Amino acid sequence: MAEVVFNTSGSTGDAKRIVRTEESLSLDASSIVATFSDIWSSRPTVVASVRPEHMYGALWRVRVPAIAGSVVDPAIITSVEELSAKCLKYKKVVFVTTPSFLEKALHHPDFENLKGFFIAIITSGSLLRSETSSAVTQKLDCCPTEIFGSTETGTVAYRRQNQGELWNVVDNVKLSTLEDGQLIVDSSYAMERPYIMGDIVRLENSKTFSLIGRANRRVKILERYVSLSEVEAAFLAHPFVSRVRVETTLDAVPRLGALIVLSEKGIEVLSKSTYAKLASLFRRDLADKMESFKFPRRMRFVRQLPTNEQGKTTVQSVRSLLNNWSEEPVVLSWKATADELTARLVFPKDMKCFQGHFPSFPVLPGVAQLFFLRYFSTQVFADFPETVTYKRLKFQKVILPSKEVTLVVARKGEGSFGFSISGESGMCSSGIVERSVL
Repeated sequence: MAEVVFNTSGSTGDAKRIVRTEESLSLDASSIVATFSDIWSSRPTVVASVRPEHMYGALWRVRVPAIAGSVVDPAIITSVEELSAKCLKYKKVVFVTTPSFLEKALHHPDFENLKGFFIAIITSGSLLRSETSSAVTQKLDCCPTEIFGSTETGTVAYRRQNQGELWNVVDNVKLSTLEDGQLIVDSSYAMERPYIMGDIVRLENSKTFSLIGRANRRVKILERYVSLSEVEAAFLAHPFVSRVRVETTLDAVPRLGALIVLSEKGIEVLSKSTYAKLASLFRRDLADKMESFKFPRRMRFVRQLPTNEQGKTTVQSVRSLLNNWSEEPVVLSWKATADELTARLVFPKDMKCFQGHFPSFPVLPGVAQLFFLRYFSTQVFADFPETVTYKRLKFQKVILPSKEVTLVVARKGEGSFGFSISGESGMCSSGIVERSVL
């Protein structure tokens, strides 16, 4: 029997090699076509930002369209501009993507101009935030369809958040749980039958369930067990937090660290305060929800959680940011297209890069400005050069702690970008970044 090998993302640990049969993939794809028959009746073209090497892409951009009789555009979409061109070309589109792509697209000024082109927007890889689902639905008049499953089980369930938070079990799949709520999947196209997943759910009936969290996210800290999901839930209940991911650090003595995406309220508070004061505020407000040893010893406040090409946040990427040399400045606003980034930033006074530069009059070093130029540019421009030459580099005015500045990065040509950082007193720094020719 023919087999196909997939590699998991490593979002909850090390990546694994999974072998699936051609028969199981065909059964899974046929089930998807039957479940979403309304999508395929108008013969839309499938456009995708995901690759076919992983299970989600292999099903939705290869096998499902083949069974449904739909055309697939071969390009991998990386920007709203590319997506717009495909929409204008095909008129009726099924867009297969990830939550991280949609979250980035919402910051694009032309995203809402795509309204009316989508027969469906399919997303998987991680949970879609309710705020993102609502915003996409409002701008495009198309609520994203979320797919729940795994490489080991194939498709298990789906939901559209404008119809509620419950997940709907696809046909030919039966669910049950262990005593702790851990999900058991009985499916004709799972690699094992039954298969115990690493998710905790609450079954509402035989066809719907609520997703509670992950079962395997328990670690030992100071000889006591801690549920990472419970720590995350405590932070998410705070009005200053939009998203959070908690993992153990790579220190000699393992401790907890948290990457925190602040809400608008949280951003406003941090822009007028310091990292230390905000951390103390969280410790005070969450004292009644967790014991002191469960509280993260290291916190990084970031604009977004890191994601890979599958739209998943991996353990390794979280630990990398937790161990980064410097904190991220506060991002007050963010506007990005394929050719230009505009971001309003504030550098809190207790950032490490202010230390020693200078003791009696701290200013942001030029090397730090170039570091954050690259840090933010690589989040927008896939072709931002790895090895660079700076031209016309000028540092004209100092950047002081807690003062707002605006970073603008604009594409000038292939491998070439112009940038400027300006504040209320005028231009602080500017220059051109070009790819170095060795």
